[in-house]
Amino acid sequence: MGEGKYGDAVVVKSKLSHAETLQHNLRDMDNRECLIAGVTPWRALMQPLQDNRAETYTALLNDEPVMMFGVVPEHELVASIWMLCSDKVNRYPKTFMKWSPAFVEYFQQQFYLLQNVCPSDHVKTLSWLEYLGFVTLPDPIDKNGYEVLRFVRCQDFGYVQSLYDNGL
Repeated sequence: MGEGKYGDAVVVKSKLSHAETLQHNLRDMDNRECLIAGVTPWRALMQPLQDNRAETYTALLNDEPVMMFGVVPEHELVASIWMLCSDKVNRYPKTFMKWSPAFVEYFQQQFYLLQNVCPSDHVKTLSWLEYLGFVTLPDPIDKNGYEVLRFVRCQDFGYVQSLYDNGL
């Protein structure tokens, strides 16, 4: 996985100009996620670019940045996985649904645990995360006054499933 053509999209390593463009074109739900995280869209897109341990990609449609995504290591075994998009990705659902699992697998090979949080009322996102093999932990977390759910994906899915089944 990595840079290349994936259906209608071209995926490249992210650069500053991608963040500059995308920050003004995020979906409402992605702007809300930035608000919940307590960062501006600019900060959310720039932080991974400033971390030399992070791996960040941009999906381009007709040379326009429509999605930035990647992983930011928390330590050698765990990384936060993230994605921020413009509304234009909704016009090409098959393109992104088709290659998303392969990128998640690519990141999973590098880290034992991939994780992050998602607002509990972003039902469509939670469904997509389930499709990608993430487990959403049942107990909500308060993040800046909003209810979010932690989602995780582990190389040893049996271990994560046992945590979920035991209510941990």
